Amino acid sequence: MRVLRLKLFQETACYTKPFANKIAETYPLPPYSTVKGMIHQLLQANELLPLRFSVQGSYETKMIDYRKSYMVKKRSVSMPIIFDGLAIEAPVQAEMTSMPLYTHMLFHVELVIHIAGEESLLQRIYDALIHLDVHLSLGRHEDIVRIDEVMFVSLQECEEFESKHAIYAPKHYYETDLPQGIPYRLNWTYNIVNGIREWTKIPVVYVSGNSSHGMDEKPFHTDRDYIVLWNE
Repeated sequence: MRVLRLKLFQETACYTKPFANKIAETYPLPPYSTVKGMIHQLLQANELLPLRFSVQGSYETKMIDYRKSYMVKKRSVSMPIIFDGLAIEAPVQAEMTSMPLYTHMLFHVELVIHIAGEESLLQRIYDALIHLDVHLSLGRHEDIVRIDEVMFVSLQECEEFESKHAIYAPKHYYETDLPQGIPYRLNWTYNIVNGIREWTKIPVVYVSGNSSHGMDEKPFHTDRDYIVLWNE
């Protein structure tokens, strides 16, 4: 099986967790939906591309960035104004407030991302990355990506492998005992229901680097250098 492997570097990055309010918390690795969004932006795709991802990586440390944010609160006056027999909407008064916003950021992020899909689609991604004429972002718009490697690799099955980096280990790989780590439910795809996105989520465990992985329900794959755990 031949797949595409990307090695990426980011000086800083924030992969914001949903519903982060006063503190913008970050995932330790980009969630699958964020990686998928980067590839769709790269290809200017307007429909869902049939791709699978394996995401792993590491960072040096976590920092906190302080920003002053401004918010506008709107208040409606419940007093109708009548003019020539027609009701006109009441004027809206607005007031501005400010508050500190703390953003968690990862420093010196190294990522290894494997992408599986049809050969022709992977070739399109490869060509777009090789001939890239604009910068890529992963996370926020300002989280610029440096592309260190783009190459095709072949996978082979293995029964046990030690992961160099931390990795998202989807729970469907494990029938009984889950690996030790931090559980997450990562966004993947969504449907719009009544104007609101309803996400399909993938349960994973964030497993730290230098951890051994053994076969349980599904076989693992490696490219001889890195373990590969597909999101679906």
